[in-house]
Amino acid sequence: MQRSAYLHFNNDIVDKPLISTLIRKYDIEINILEARITPNEEGSMFIQASGTDENLDKAFGFLVSSGVEVTVRPKRLIWRKEMCTSCGACIAQCLPRALDADPETGIVSYDEDKCIACMLCIPACPYGAVEKSAGA
Repeated sequence: MQRSAYLHFNNDIVDKPLISTLIRKYDIEINILEARITPNEEGSMFIQASGTDENLDKAFGFLVSSGVEVTVRPKRLIWRKEMCTSCGACIAQCLPRALDADPETGIVSYDEDKCIACMLCIPACPYGAVEKSAGA
């Protein structure tokens, strides 16, 4: 099982080894897609966590009990291929490379399995080819 999440750390916990604890204690894999954490300041990161449902539940529970604000991102984007002109404006915003262009043809494609639903691509697309679905 894989879950994507946005983590927000306040300034009194940014110096704690929380991510390494998740890996060791809960036997999960963490892929850090983006991070902005500075000592003595607030920090944030986008992660993809992989492991069993039980271990992921325990791991995210540990983060919350440690003072981390956890927002699990459901995959709630709709990519409308027919509206996409392959201009590539969305690609630079897509951290996990769920939106990518074929190197030979330049045609943009969308890989839902890589998407973390950060929604940064939505305002980048001038043609409205990417949108959040109802309930997101």
